[in-house]
Amino acid sequence: MNIKGKKLIFLGGSGLDACAVKRAQELGVHTIVANKFDSDRSPAKKIADEAWNIDFSDTDKMVDLIKKNHVDGIFVGWTDSHLQHYVRICERAGLPCCGTAEQFDILSNDKRRFKQACREYGVPTPFEYKLDINLNREDLDNIKYPVLVKPADESGSRGIKRCDTEEDLVSYYKELYEHSVSKKIFVEQYIDSDKEIYIHYTVQDGYCSLSSTFMKQKPIHEGNVASSAILHVFPSSYVDLYRNTAEPAVVHMFKALGLKNCLVMMQGFIKDNQFYFYESGLRMGGEQFYVFADPLNGINALDMMIEFSVTGKMTCGNAKEQDNPKFSKNCCNYYITLMPGVISSISGIEEIEKMPQVLQNATFKKLGDEISPTNSLDRVIYRLHVMDDTPETLAKTLEKISNTLHINDQDGNEMQVERLSYYRALEMIRNS
Repeated sequence: MNIKGKKLIFLGGSGLDACAVKRAQELGVHTIVANKFDSDRSPAKKIADEAWNIDFSDTDKMVDLIKKNHVDGIFVGWTDSHLQHYVRICERAGLPCCGTAEQFDILSNDKRRFKQACREYGVPTPFEYKLDINLNREDLDNIKYPVLVKPADESGSRGIKRCDTEEDLVSYYKELYEHSVSKKIFVEQYIDSDKEIYIHYTVQDGYCSLSSTFMKQKPIHEGNVASSAILHVFPSSYVDLYRNTAEPAVVHMFKALGLKNCLVMMQGFIKDNQFYFYESGLRMGGEQFYVFADPLNGINALDMMIEFSVTGKMTCGNAKEQDNPKFSKNCCNYYITLMPGVISSISGIEEIEKMPQVLQNATFKKLGDEISPTNSLDRVIYRLHVMDDTPETLAKTLEKISNTLHINDQDGNEMQVERLSYYRALEMIRNS
């Protein structure tokens, strides 16, 4: 791969995007971050070669700037709401695009269309109940509780709630409807399982390669279905069960939808050895599995997507030959999730970043930021990639990290939702 001197626009500006900007620079790419936020709200702008203060929803202006500056491509990262603008700009500017508007709609933007596709191609998915804002008595009478209620136009666990009674369902449905842009609200079967799995594929020239699997583990005091993760543990022990049961239908769906060169994710629950997929994403995955796959399997999906963005091809890796979702070491994303309050002091993070087991740290919050009482990823300050040889050594490393890091609020209280002990960490690793 030789992409030195190519010009690449990044639409996002988050800590995750900053990781991608840094990697593109290492590959010799000239990086441009384009969005309407200042550098305090867009960390990627601080390190990019150029920063454009522009609302990228203005397609005409973006296309004009792209042509004037001889830009080679656009990289879209981790935010579903950027995808509609990305595909429009790419089409107008004649740049490589990793999906079509239809594919993005089904696999990232419209949860109802995703579930319809699952049913069409035989991919197991939770049962969805019929209900609209009219709240018809006949529809309500057909619902079996508990149910999961969620808006179609949110991600990152935002707005999801379990409802156990009709009164709770009606009240929350009305609340979501009032604030929803799409006015699409889902009421679906609640899968009573704590086994939540994520499946990631690299699609290269139409070949769908299983790249990684991991399990979500939640903080001990926040066991509700929508709470943020504390660990994402790689690899999942359910990978063989998945390959022998649900994978053929999933791959059939991806091929039928015409995926060519992209990354795509599936998210679901496991109950009684049955998979129930409820969400997908045609984009980069927030857990950045390639941070582990690169040293373990010799293939880097981020590099492949950067290359595709500026050339329309993936040549720097061979997913069919190199991918192995059964990672040879024990890996995890350690999410440092905070309780509500104002971040007033932080210590220990520099020491943690120097540990050989910590491959990367993505930072999402800073001193002075206020953490709101929500169940979403908005409460995460750091997301650490940690890799060690065995479950036991990984658990010891996680305990050391937890004991080293101190984050306090304005009253001097520790803000971490949960400090990890060796035995608690080991239990989560073994249950994945």
